[in-house]
Amino acid sequence: MTTSHIDLNGFIVAQFEGQSRWIKTATDGLTDDQLHYRPTADSNSIAWLIWHLSRWRDRIGSRICVEDEIWVSGGWAEKFGIEADRTGLGDTPEQVEAFRVDRDLLLGYAEAVHEITVKRVSGLTQDQFDQPVGYTQDERPAWSALVSVLSDSGQHIGQVSYLRGMVTGLGWR
Repeated sequence: MTTSHIDLNGFIVAQFEGQSRWIKTATDGLTDDQLHYRPTADSNSIAWLIWHLSRWRDRIGSRICVEDEIWVSGGWAEKFGIEADRTGLGDTPEQVEAFRVDRDLLLGYAEAVHEITVKRVSGLTQDQFDQPVGYTQDERPAWSALVSVLSDSGQHIGQVSYLRGMVTGLGWR
């Protein structure tokens, strides 16, 4: 089978959709204590990982589309009680430990980010995919920034799944 054309928008959206399903599966039925469980003082919790990957999706998508982050425009920073510019990148173990939010708030933000990310990516043009966008400490084409977000999100969702197994045992899927 050969493909003469791959729809980049559709491919990236499909990846985000799959990751969103994994987040829902991995958090289904967890208590707040389980969401915030950290196996060591230097480990992240499921809740922190979901917040962090959502913040990056929001940040990079907003930069590509030249829109406000919904973290700020949707009042999420205020609801979480966290600074508007904080994304989790560089958080200390103490900041991760202090990150204690209600599951509905956390998953509400993750879903809101997912919805806006799908909308943003679905509408991107080739020119927008090619435009440079600030990532962490560099600038790269938007498509490359999205690949990095997908890769980082995939790693974090793997960590979430592993932690889920730690707190609930085998057979959770």
